[in-house]
Amino acid sequence: MRNSGWLLLSIAFVLADRLPAQVAIPELKFEDPPGFLRSGAFPPADFSSREVNASLQVYPFRAFRGDVRQAFSRTLFRDLIDAQYREENVAPGAKLDGITLPGAEYVLRARFNEIIAGLPRERLRMVVVSGGAVAIVDAQANSLTSWQHVLPQLNAFASTLRVVAGGPEPDYSAPVGGAGRNIAGLYMGFTRKYMTDLQRGPAYGYYANAVQYYLFSADGRVYRHYDELKVPGRDPARFDFAAAEREDPVNSGRYTIRGDSIFVRLGPAERPERLALRVPNGKSISIASVSYTRQ
Repeated sequence: MRNSGWLLLSIAFVLADRLPAQVAIPELKFEDPPGFLRSGAFPPADFSSREVNASLQVYPFRAFRGDVRQAFSRTLFRDLIDAQYREENVAPGAKLDGITLPGAEYVLRARFNEIIAGLPRERLRMVVVSGGAVAIVDAQANSLTSWQHVLPQLNAFASTLRVVAGGPEPDYSAPVGGAGRNIAGLYMGFTRKYMTDLQRGPAYGYYANAVQYYLFSADGRVYRHYDELKVPGRDPARFDFAAAEREDPVNSGRYTIRGDSIFVRLGPAERPERLALRVPNGKSISIASVSYTRQ
């Protein structure tokens, strides 16, 4: 096994299946890569280079049942990758090895090329294993030149990666009580969203500035939406959360409160997204480093 120098790295992903409620979930800690811009999307935590065509994603831990080594060597966990980053045509000769990472039981890594329109796209995927859960770090660049350009930045990012023990899963079914009335509201922020090139496919998409909304009810429900969200009278009590969940389950969920922290779970049970944030400061709330203002 090698140490955690990532001279072959490309984009980061964290893969998982759901852990049972009230079981401590490991956390993959890191600092944002220098020279990259974080988008408002999650999961994965998504970063794009400010200088060349390269990107990095990090997904939070979830449980994985089965033989991680065998599954990774067979499929590279392709089916767990977000659709817009999922490889379609892997060139022969993928190189698999292992590295170490603080707090991890073991780490698997694969360096490979994806062929797009006859040209190789540099990719590297890493699976971090801890406590019956896996986190995947996966990077990519559109050419070897771009890869070499961002390699020092990715190595700087990699040096900050570490696994720490997480707390027990919050009980999202628990009533939020009177504190929910102080949080309830429609919050708006300015972030970025991924736009797919409809003619060339997801791999040729781009990021665009966008308005994003979070709607919190007083009884623990939450809904997220880009561009425009119609809420009668801006009153969460008049919004149909059930209809939103049927039509857009990925952005629907619940929240609970512990002390001065809000814990949010969005998305379907098989692939939830979890957020932790502080209770609003006046009319503002910070979510994934973006400030949202109550409307």
